[in-house]
Amino acid sequence: GPGAGGNATASAVVGDIADIAKSRPGFQHGPVFGLPAKELRPYKKAQMRSHAGGYFIRLTVHDRIGVFAAIAKRMADNDISLESIVQHAAGPDTALQKTVILVTHETTEAAVRKAVDGITKDDHLTDKPQVIRIERAE
Repeated sequence: GPGAGGNATASAVVGDIADIAKSRPGFQHGPVFGLPAKELRPYKKAQMRSHAGGYFIRLTVHDRIGVFAAIAKRMADNDISLESIVQHAAGPDTALQKTVILVTHETTEAAVRKAVDGITKDDHLTDKPQVIRIERAE
């Protein structure tokens, strides 16, 4: 059927999460975080630009000669190694703009921001860039 929708669904999801937190299989009625709250250490908030890891970067760019080379140069100038690159048509007029997807190897957020700021200043973008951190399980 169509489901309960809206508030009823949200309430059910929150209830399920609470049940899981209280009664994990094989760990009945243990502390929610695996330790009593008084034994947890205070967290240290990470600085935004100090994060190191991979990044997903989506750029919508003008379809003209030299744009891809300029993007690659900005990445290289900031010591960013690319794991994958995908380019495809985007938007209503695919002859004028393309989407470029970059996935980086581990790098710093500061380096990524500097590279993306440079690409933006180069006037190659037709839309705001999107940058998403990639958290890899070790």
